[in-house]
Amino acid sequence: MKSYKFRLYPNAKQQELMNKHFGCVRHVFNWALDMKQKHYQETQTNLSKSELQTLLVQSKKADKPWLTEVNSQSLLSSLLHLDTAFVNFFKGRAKFPKFKKKYASTHSFQCPQHVRVEFESGLLYLPKFKTGIKARFHRHFTGEIKTVTVKRKPSGNYEVSILVDEAKEPVPSAPIIPEQTLGIDLGLTHFLIDSDGHKIDNPRILKQSAHQLAVAQKILSRKLKGSKNRHKQRLTVARIHEHVANIRLDFLHKVSAQLVYKNHATSFGLEDLNIKGMVKNRTLAKAISDVSWGKFIELLTYKCLSFGKNVLRIGRFVASSKQC
Repeated sequence: MKSYKFRLYPNAKQQELMNKHFGCVRHVFNWALDMKQKHYQETQTNLSKSELQTLLVQSKKADKPWLTEVNSQSLLSSLLHLDTAFVNFFKGRAKFPKFKKKYASTHSFQCPQHVRVEFESGLLYLPKFKTGIKARFHRHFTGEIKTVTVKRKPSGNYEVSILVDEAKEPVPSAPIIPEQTLGIDLGLTHFLIDSDGHKIDNPRILKQSAHQLAVAQKILSRKLKGSKNRHKQRLTVARIHEHVANIRLDFLHKVSAQLVYKNHATSFGLEDLNIKGMVKNRTLAKAISDVSWGKFIELLTYKCLSFGKNVLRIGRFVASSKQC
């Protein structure tokens, strides 16, 4: 499985239909969560996903005909997400599911079936959308499309994430050889120092845009709540945040790709950092969040898996910098 992200450019009618999908998916999730809570309080038993699906179909016919305006598979995906949220809660991987807010910063819906991509014309075809949605396919893929997730970001931009089953055999991991193992120490002054002595400075991306962001947020604070000018300025602030996030992600991709694809090492040793605990330090929380160690480790890990290399974790209570 591999996920591909592309930018979408929907027209006014397509944006209106997307907003309907966002609202209906959110409504079904909140309705199902409320039903499960009430049912458990009354009967002390769980309301299964199949029972919720039956109740949803009855509700669409009786008092919620407007739900038929959107893709039914997207509504069922919302029930699946709720079921997954409860599974994660009971296994201790997440907190109890919360109701989704209407004015949340990010909205999304899924289409698990009947999706078509045309690379030559640059169009994405989704159920309930009569015409293709313009997209920027900066790279092609081959394989079976499993799910398509459409998202509206806080900046107002739309993007699509396409999960593809490429039917490739997993690459066997290379043997761990000490001479071909590279130790990596992550930090704040230098983003990365490896055991060969190479150093990569911390770009401090958020700090570079701090003044611009502070000016935009100050202007936003002076706008009248509920006004159009406040909404425009909120989008301006969101675009600055998105720009910072894109620069950071580009930097992390380049560094991880340089290590995996253009390096003699077949294994990489990393400290198992307690990032959640470190962020609680009020003095360093902003710098730690900006450097984004967790995202870097995630990118390095998936690149190593696809290239047959190893990521070795060193214990938190070991002298990790010296060990690396």
